[in-house]
Amino acid sequence: MTTIDERVWGGRTDSVSALERELARLRRSLGAHAKEQGVPVARASVLNLVVFATREIHARRAAATIDELAARHPSRAIVVVADREREGRPPELEMHCHLPTPGGARQVSYEQILVRARGDADRRLVSAVIPLLLPDLPVFLWWTETPPLDAPYFDDLLGLADRLIVDSADFSRPDRTLPRLHAVARAGHGRYGLTDFNWTRITPWRELTSQFFDVPAWRPFLDGITGVRVGFAVDADGREIHPSQALLFVGWLASRLGWTALGSLAPSEAGGLLFAMRRGDGQEIQVRVRPRFMRGLDEGDLSGLRIQSTDGERHAEFVVKRAENAGHATALVTIGGRGMAERIVPLGKPGVGDLLGEELTIARSDAIYEDALAALVALA
Repeated sequence: MTTIDERVWGGRTDSVSALERELARLRRSLGAHAKEQGVPVARASVLNLVVFATREIHARRAAATIDELAARHPSRAIVVVADREREGRPPELEMHCHLPTPGGARQVSYEQILVRARGDADRRLVSAVIPLLLPDLPVFLWWTETPPLDAPYFDDLLGLADRLIVDSADFSRPDRTLPRLHAVARAGHGRYGLTDFNWTRITPWRELTSQFFDVPAWRPFLDGITGVRVGFAVDADGREIHPSQALLFVGWLASRLGWTALGSLAPSEAGGLLFAMRRGDGQEIQVRVRPRFMRGLDEGDLSGLRIQSTDGERHAEFVVKRAENAGHATALVTIGGRGMAERIVPLGKPGVGDLLGEELTIARSDAIYEDALAALVALA
């Protein structure tokens, strides 16, 4: 059962009105202390950020990220923690709050609120969150784990949001969840946008692939791709299998080039996946997603890619190899067995704070991401 540390989150309150009174008391105390120190305090909130978690450790990580972004994106942050062990417990909601006070010559005062749901309290989550939202400000909903797409409380919380933020690196079965996210994105048109931290993480890989075929002499190979191999990192034991980045890359490539699936995903060796797609001219393309242990990478990070293609009698390979324990990769082009180009390219490794900070500036939908999800639907 989740235990809430009140030294971190503040004292318990059992109603919205009591929580608002506690927030007002904390603001007065903070203002008085700052006045004694001769430091001005600016109370600022430019958005509402609702975070959903089922473990306090995830809630704490989210809270630390929110603190990190306070100067750029001061918010009213509402962290919802739903205990995993809910069956047989009476429904109960408790609330905590505190005012983070970053140091410096000028302090920005903003609020973090914790809502803890125990027992069968799912249906009460929205009624608890709504009165805590600051009016006339956008609402971002950050789901820290696999979203329960069939749960009514997920739809209820999503109904409050202007943007849903997920991280498919945390999905337990990305091969099943990613295709279903397409329906969530499509349902949100005109109401909310959808984004995925993993989509941003593979931006350098998508850019590198595009740059290969920006070269006029290599452009004809884009229409003649016959095989794609995408590698992703696993732990030393090969137990943590998170192919979401690899699947998103394949979905992006397929959606941009008009490929269609010939069948569903099939398991391959050591947790990999093997499947076939069809080009617009009917040619079959073999796609292999393969796990690989590499030091210095998180589970699921792309480790490399190889695109095989033909143009008449010419055969070509376009390869990106990630270096172990380093923030760069080597991009190579081979045509007819002869190396045509090789260069070292940096690969950024943004933290969650960087990823969240970027997403909090965007409210619209990402059509290319949605197209990549749509390409995965037929593979499910």
